[in-house]
Formats: sequence, structure tokens, C-alpha cells
Amino acid sequence: MKTLLILAAATAALTATSAPPEKITSEQIQKIAPKLLEPAGRISGAQFKIDPDSDKGDGLKGGEVGVVVLPDRNLTAEKLEKAGSEIIPLGQLYLKGVVPAKNGKPADNDRMHILMIEDKGETHRIWLCLLGARKNGDKLELVLYGSEKAPLSQVALRKVESAQDLPIEVSGEKQDDESASLTLNILGKYKATLVVMKQEG
Repeated sequence: MKTLLILAAATAALTATSAPPEKITSEQIQKIAPKLLEPAGRISGAQFKIDPDSDKGDGLKGGEVGVVVLPDRNLTAEKLEKAGSEIIPLGQLYLKGVVPAKNGKPADNDRMHILMIEDKGETHRIWLCLLGARKNGDKLELVLYGSEKAPLSQVALRKVESAQDLPIEVSGEKQDDESASLTLNILGKYKATLVVMKQEG
């Protein structure tokens, strides 16, 4: 079988059509993960350490847009319940064709970890973000980090009760022609929604 970088799959784009994005299968995630983890492991200056579990990743694909999340293999509901001001690693978020929104605009490249991945003679630009959780006052929040010391964004982690098979499951919904919402369901106990936008550069 041909190796396929699913992040560049030619299907209906997440931000360019009303059709829902497709899930990336676990088998496809396991093929993608080594391509992502090798360059990600060379990044310096990470704000906290993540031990990504490529066997339990989840993702979405659509046109030139792709999203993959690899959870930290040590993530547990008990850790989140006992969270304080110190960051608890949640996982890594890989993005192609979209980046997190910052003040209503796509985050600048210099705020992001950028991976250049070769696949079948083509070079693909992938943005990497680190996902963590912490208490802010008495509220639990998800923090999203790029390359800077300060987080790109902080959003509420809302309590839910739902069944799920993976530690972190991702779903997406178009907002308009330039943006979409990504919802991260964490351990069937918490949920957070991020806004992503098209990034051409």
C-alpha cells in the first residue's frame, strides 16, 4: 500500500464546505505519528514535557486541512480532578492548513512550532501546539502553547459525562469560510472548544 500523509487528504475541507470533516482511523494515525513525532522530538524550549501516545491518537481530515491529537500517555481523570496551578500535560495537537485563532486572527508563524515534513517528494508544513490543563482560581482551563513562553489561548474545560474510547477525541464544525471550531473531549469527563482559522503562510 502507498504511504499517505492523511493530513493532506483530498476530501471536503474543514473550513471550505458545510460537509463534516472525516475521522482519521486509528490505523492511519499510527502511520502518520512517526512522521510527526520525529521532528517534534527535536523542538527545543518546550514549556512542559509531553510523552505522546501514538497508539491512542485521534484526528480529522478534510481537503488540505488536517488535525491530529496525540494524548499524553500518563493522562488520568484523577490528575485533572486534583489539578492546581501547575500545568498537567494533556497532549500534542498537530494542525495542517489551520492554526489557532489569536485575537480573531490566525496565530502568526513566529508564535508556533513549525514542522516541515517530507512525504513522497512533497514538503508539508505542520503546526504543533502543546495542550495542558491547570486551575485558574477555582476553574479548570485548557491552555494551548505554541513556541512562546505565554500560552496562545486559554479556554474553559467544562465538565461532562460521556462515553469515549480514546483519552482525547476531537470533533470539528465550520463557523464560516475562514474558521472552524475544534472540540476536544477529554477522558469523557471534560470538554473544551478552540477556534482555528485558515493559515496560508
